[in-house]
Amino acid sequence: MNGAGTRLGVGTRFRLDGETVEVVEFASLATGMEVILKDARDRLVRMSVRELLTSDRAEVIPDDRGPAAADDGDLVSVVLARLTKEERKDVLERAEHVRETLTGYRSGSEELARPGEPRPEYAPGLSLGKR
Repeated sequence: MNGAGTRLGVGTRFRLDGETVEVVEFASLATGMEVILKDARDRLVRMSVRELLTSDRAEVIPDDRGPAAADDGDLVSVVLARLTKEERKDVLERAEHVRETLTGYRSGSEELARPGEPRPEYAPGLSLGKR
């Protein structure tokens, strides 16, 4: 399967017992998370997220080509896992700078703004070129 990077959410499609189904809803129950799936004939099926993701009955249908074991090179997660503590710190600082340049906030979100953000030179009202 070629869907290692596929997001599970409303709209995610699977092949379940040979039929194409789509996630239309999530339900949080005392027994765990469940999904409501709809098939091509608008029939609904409810099953646990765990069963959906671990069962041999279901296979995700990725929206686009994601990472695969046969790809040349390593997945980003593998490369990042090999970094030293100092290298990881450097990557996180660079990522904060990129997010600040793009959004005005080191977290990338106004809701998670740090004290003093946005700094005037990174204000969201400025063009990307000026930031």
